[in-house]
Amino acid sequence: MKVQYQVITEQQQLDEFVSAIGNATILALDTEFMRRRTLFPEVALIQVYDGQNLALIDPLAALDYSPFWEILKSDDVLKILHSPSEDIEVFNNFAGFVPTPMFDTQFALQLLGEGNCVGFANMVKQILEIEIDKSESRTNWLQRPLTTKQLDYAASDVFYLLPCFNYIYKQISEKGLTHIVLEESQLVIEKRSYELPDELLYQDIKNAWQLKPRDLAALQLLAPWRRSKAKNKNLALNFVLKEQNMVEIARRRPTSLSSLRNIPGVEVMEVNRSGKEVLNLIEQAKSVDIEACPEKLLRLIDYPQYKRAAKDIAAKIKQVASTTEIPAEVFASKKQINQLISWKWKHSDETRDLLLKPDLLKSWRWEFLKDVLAEWQ
Repeated sequence: MKVQYQVITEQQQLDEFVSAIGNATILALDTEFMRRRTLFPEVALIQVYDGQNLALIDPLAALDYSPFWEILKSDDVLKILHSPSEDIEVFNNFAGFVPTPMFDTQFALQLLGEGNCVGFANMVKQILEIEIDKSESRTNWLQRPLTTKQLDYAASDVFYLLPCFNYIYKQISEKGLTHIVLEESQLVIEKRSYELPDELLYQDIKNAWQLKPRDLAALQLLAPWRRSKAKNKNLALNFVLKEQNMVEIARRRPTSLSSLRNIPGVEVMEVNRSGKEVLNLIEQAKSVDIEACPEKLLRLIDYPQYKRAAKDIAAKIKQVASTTEIPAEVFASKKQINQLISWKWKHSDETRDLLLKPDLLKSWRWEFLKDVLAEWQ
């Protein structure tokens, strides 16, 4: 079937499209973007379909998007996306907000017991019995002009999303689970928008647990510096300084550019671009009193009671899930169980206030689990 759509590159086209979809209560949405060397995704296309009007909006065109944004912000319009985690980041950075309320068809399928992470093409095949061409998924979306094949591919993403949503929504609403899908999308938005405070960022660095307190004092300064520089330059974190190199630098604490260059894995470009700043931070870390250095980090598996606790939480969740129509794996992945244990065991009351509350202790999950997980609050 040939999908009909328009490509919007001019203000009048956008204004007319906004007028055409003004009474819509449901919009299928998608974005195409590129991640090359940048920290933030580079938006290349926004696809919108209300069931009658399908547009591919070119965000590289200098347009006034404010009337369109008003529709995406409206509480009266349900925005349908499939696995929107990265789209959330795209909208946050390009538009300055995330469209809500949002319905994630991938999560809804999980809720219906269809398994984790059903890809878009598989969903379309499963529900509509249509094979869609995914050959353009790794294409260069920032090139102009876009080819007909690229545009057709982008249009099909929202054209087929809407009938899939209608099929899924019927089952979700019959089971009385609509509010859970909407709340889960809100939770994903919150998590994608959250930023770990500077002083705790070092704890998220891989292999930081191997470092001694004096090394961690250096890492505690290096991690937020790297993030800040990445933001200012819009460079992917590892293009500022590779994570494993940052850990090794914190361990060795070099005193000169030549000793920095001699650290295995550290690249000439990293030293040329940031060497002096890195050495400055190392010097600052050396002046921190040993009593003020961060404590050595423990991994969850280093806690003697970890396996028992994780098993106990999983068993309680499974028991609650058996009394509902919600699969146990939707209630909690292993990662979400670990998030809860880490939050409770690794942090003081003071640092817990700086962190996002674990998924299991809020929103729809907590409504079901508050009796069995009361001790973890």
